[in-house]
Amino acid sequence: MSYLDFFGLKEDPFKITPDPSFFYESLTHRTAKNLLKYVVENGEGFCVIVGEPGTGKTTILRKFLSDLPDKYIYALILNPNLQPEEFLKTLMDEFSLEYDKDISKDKILKILKLFLLENIKKGIKTLIIIDEAQLMPVETLEELRLLSNLETEKEKLIQIILVGQPELEEKLKLPKLRQLDHRITNKMFLNFLNLKEVEKYVMHRLKIANGENINIDPKVFEELYKNTEGIPRLINSVMSKALMSAYLENSQVIKPHHIRSALKSLLKEEKGEKKYLKTIILLAIPAFILILIYLVLRFLGG
Repeated sequence: MSYLDFFGLKEDPFKITPDPSFFYESLTHRTAKNLLKYVVENGEGFCVIVGEPGTGKTTILRKFLSDLPDKYIYALILNPNLQPEEFLKTLMDEFSLEYDKDISKDKILKILKLFLLENIKKGIKTLIIIDEAQLMPVETLEELRLLSNLETEKEKLIQIILVGQPELEEKLKLPKLRQLDHRITNKMFLNFLNLKEVEKYVMHRLKIANGENINIDPKVFEELYKNTEGIPRLINSVMSKALMSAYLENSQVIKPHHIRSALKSLLKEEKGEKKYLKTIILLAIPAFILILIYLVLRFLGG
């Protein structure tokens, strides 16, 4: 019997993958979702959502996309560490537009503009959505600004949503990106969950997974909030381990000591990963030195 069967759960309520079906509308997450909806409905050019790792940015994004009406099409870029031309070709791929391998940048822009104009004629709105946008090179962000210049006399041909960690905000403040930053009038920073929201978040996810009847000591939420600071991804990791800890004790009640046990387990895993990485590095150093000696001797030998 697994711990899911033990608690009568139909699925893992605390998986860390961004599943929109588990979306919990805290104040900060609901505000972000509503901002995205407002931006696309009103034809705003740019929107930026910034949040620390684990605060639910990707989940918000996937929930927003799952609710989009058919009149919208979008390109979702998940790996934006691309140079300008690579980025433009990725957009072409996302929109299923054909192009030659050696196509010029000017030709790409002409194809994209024609595609966007055709969409406008059909009543279709086009979105570019970039997750982990802090990874975008400065030159590519500037290319994005130039792309946003495409417009008719009445409306923008494309709307752009950037989602990223706080480093994105720092990057946008660079002098080279001043013009882009000035264009971003819709920007929001995600907050962590407060104590009451942590409790509601946990119970919400349990209910979706058929676990609303699981007994939880009220002090569990205080312990959880204190040790996760209200970061959803950390809450998921700790609660998943806590359920396992309770299962191993054959306990139908989740208690504070199960949270503490989960935290110790996660800490051991983190230390183990660091030790493994250190071992790999130590093993690699001699090999690197041997290769370096070989290259030097070969160079000296002419």
